[in-house]
Amino acid sequence: MRQSPIDIKTSDVVDDFAKQFIKYGPLVFSGYHSVLVSGVNNGYTVQFSCDGEESIHPTLTGGPLQHKYRLEQVHFHWPSEHSINGVKYPMEIHFVHVRADLTVKDALKNEDGLTIVSVFCNVQTELNEPQQESSKELMEYVPKLLNTGERISGIILDMTKLLSVNYNSYYTYAGSLTSPDCNEAVIWIIFDTPIYLTDAQYRLFSKVRRHNFRALQTLNQHIVYRPPHATFNTPQIVKLFDEMVQVVTEFFRHVTKFMTKGFKTR
Repeated sequence: MRQSPIDIKTSDVVDDFAKQFIKYGPLVFSGYHSVLVSGVNNGYTVQFSCDGEESIHPTLTGGPLQHKYRLEQVHFHWPSEHSINGVKYPMEIHFVHVRADLTVKDALKNEDGLTIVSVFCNVQTELNEPQQESSKELMEYVPKLLNTGERISGIILDMTKLLSVNYNSYYTYAGSLTSPDCNEAVIWIIFDTPIYLTDAQYRLFSKVRRHNFRALQTLNQHIVYRPPHATFNTPQIVKLFDEMVQVVTEFFRHVTKFMTKGFKTR
């Protein structure tokens, strides 16, 4: 009834002014600057899993999330699983989180047991300096994980560089995992601002697997929301018109005052 991934039609997305789904303020990412992980090529994707005690894992709160969620792992799909208005990105990164008050086993049984933050990747021949920051953090380790079974550990990742997006601009809906058993236990948070890889970097992933995405699912009990814009940019022509109205209004106010004063004198 709420399987993922889906095609997000922006004309159908609900701006959540009424706080029907996005009830808990801005998204807050804590502890993502320095994350201890181990990497593995599991034959399906490249995955980085958080190491150490659960208490030191990064956490996410806010937005559509009533609870605190701890980051468990990050993995990649190429091309993207979700699409926007029928168009897919070359890649989609999934940051998989589990409700902090639940075990993974219990989380899979709850309709909000997991949250997955999704970041799209675009591909360009060359990257400018800010774009290079995102890919540099990732591509230092991916070339060491191109063959099934390869592992590396003791990695410190600054995941804020992979999340170098606008935290206030995202789509969110209640959906499912995209791998078996496809549990309907996921709150999706899908950022609409992509990060970038070079064409050469992107081609490395095809050495892991040709592609690894689940097909788009039929829309059923899916309602996609986004945060309402806090401010609206007013077009300059409207601003100019407003200023003209104010000037004309002020002019006639003075004229009226002058004429009234003149009649009283007479």
